[in-house]
Amino acid sequence: MLDLSYDDRAIVVRMRPAPALTAGLLESLLAAIAYVGPERAVVLTGTGAVFAPDLEPTAEAQQYLPRALAALRAHPVAIVAAINGDAVGAGYALAQAADTRIISGGVIRFAARSYTPSAAVAAGLAERSCAPEELIELALSR
Repeated sequence: MLDLSYDDRAIVVRMRPAPALTAGLLESLLAAIAYVGPERAVVLTGTGAVFAPDLEPTAEAQQYLPRALAALRAHPVAIVAAINGDAVGAGYALAQAADTRIISGGVIRFAARSYTPSAAVAAGLAERSCAPEELIELALSR
């Protein structure tokens, strides 16, 4: 559900969500942020054409989402959301909880609207767009 890779500059947390953000994935994200500790920066990204989908409609998932968002916001070192693909609803909320958002593809579906990468930057939903092959390196350099 999550893969962690290590770089001298940050830990890359790659989400591999099912068709929806599940309680299990959010619980794993909480554990990953705790494991990383307060001294390391984090790059949060997805796989393929998906950064993160919307929340699974279960009470358990709805309980974990606020905790995951709070953990991301409270992390004392920078968290960069490397939006590699679609970020939908609660999936975009995870990106929104990061300190910086960089988008390379997909769409952001938020507040009943869809935003392409350039429209997301223009609307202030992401700070920068880039080519997909530049995304992780650019995120690591933040």
